[in-house]
Amino acid sequence: MNPAEKLFLERYIQAPKKHLWRFSFLFMVLGIVISVGILSTALNLFEGYEHGLKSVLLDSFAHIRIEHINGKLLPDTLISSTLQELNSRPEIDSATPLLTTNLMASNGTKARGTIFNAYDVNIGSKVNYAKYVKEGTAQLDKGNIIVGTYLAKELGLSLGDTLKVFYPRLDKITPLGMYPVETPLIITGIYHSGFYEYDRTLIIGTLEDARILSGAKDGFSCLEIRLKNNYADDINLYAEEYDKIIDSNLVALPTTNTTLLRLVKMQKWLIFIVFFFLVIIAGINIISGISTQIYDKKNEIAVLKALGAPKSTIRHILGYQVTLLCLISIILGLILGFIASWLIVHQNIYQLKGEVYFIDKLALYIAPLNQILIFILAFILVFLCVQIPLRKIDKMQVIDLLRNP
Repeated sequence: MNPAEKLFLERYIQAPKKHLWRFSFLFMVLGIVISVGILSTALNLFEGYEHGLKSVLLDSFAHIRIEHINGKLLPDTLISSTLQELNSRPEIDSATPLLTTNLMASNGTKARGTIFNAYDVNIGSKVNYAKYVKEGTAQLDKGNIIVGTYLAKELGLSLGDTLKVFYPRLDKITPLGMYPVETPLIITGIYHSGFYEYDRTLIIGTLEDARILSGAKDGFSCLEIRLKNNYADDINLYAEEYDKIIDSNLVALPTTNTTLLRLVKMQKWLIFIVFFFLVIIAGINIISGISTQIYDKKNEIAVLKALGAPKSTIRHILGYQVTLLCLISIILGLILGFIASWLIVHQNIYQLKGEVYFIDKLALYIAPLNQILIFILAFILVFLCVQIPLRKIDKMQVIDLLRNP
């Protein structure tokens, strides 16, 4: 930057108002701020959604289930031998036997299908559901249950209420059909993971109650395995490894929907591409704004050319001014995106529908890499759009400018 360019830039910084109040410049600045703000808001919210969904899927569900290849119950001896084979694996955070069964739950005239889960922590290790019990207690005794928050709402139940559950017993068939086992259970905890389908169907109870309902005197449905957080991205790989070391009658199945997470990530970048077109439109406004500025400053350009100023110097004088203004506009757009994201997350007018979006709460996540990417791409686009109209200056002749002031 030579002294002349520096002088004009300092004058522009010290007295920017006379430039900013021009309609073309004001329109240009607003276009950049709003387009970058919308792009930043969309990426912040979708990043928050992706992290929220991933957190729920990886934290509230078992990552891998080891089941019998024919769907039979796993005997205690097979569970114990499998646990011994897997205990030395450093990536495993917990491995717990689970007895699960499908039930019909009702309260008066309201009824819905549910999943009854019962864990045996005496054979396995810790369970993870306790931290999602938002009301009541996670401690369970015989006859007590924990129910999902949406299940409780749909059936009109709360803590201390009695929920009736029904299970058709195949070992008790009468001339009138299957004999359902009806058991009243008391709700002592409300479970809320944020994953809609889980919170709408889940009942957690004791192993003793589960055996009474299902008629299974021993054995378990599966062995649930949770991996440590830094290993959770390789669930499919570890499931394949476990298949090779466990009993041939068993199969290790990944339960986390990694395909859904990949789809969400792809959608995030598709949204980024779509909204980046708004920044491109703002770039077209830059071309229009600079063209207008060149027309307004014909006299100054003529004087500089007459004084022998190089074409590059004249281009730089105008280019530095507009580029500085656009740079500030991009930063303001990123700030606007953060504010808009925060307001959207904390508003109470519209909430996510769990049956559509899987989770019921929108989160805000500011990824520094995303903000840097938006800034760099927007700045590159702005820089290119600034250079396009400045080429007109090279074709301007001093005599033509003085004849048509």
